[in-house]
Amino acid sequence: MKIQYQDYGAVANIVITSTVFEFRKHNRVVDATLLCTPGIIATRSGMFFMRSVLSGKSRDMLRAYKTVQREAKR
Repeated sequence: MKIQYQDYGAVANIVITSTVFEFRKHNRVVDATLLCTPGIIATRSGMFFMRSVLSGKSRDMLRAYKTVQREAKR
């Protein structure tokens, strides 16, 4: 699982990339982040190489990044 934080000033993105073998972990990380952080949007794409892009305001994305890191360690 690869996690990238991209800051563009007022808005930011978190890109989560993983393989089909980490399907359940990928979904758990994205879903937990969406539940813990209101005000962010998720876009999912791919089948064998899954890619999720979470986007929103920078202050919300910093909180979401902490959640992503915590869930990815589980």
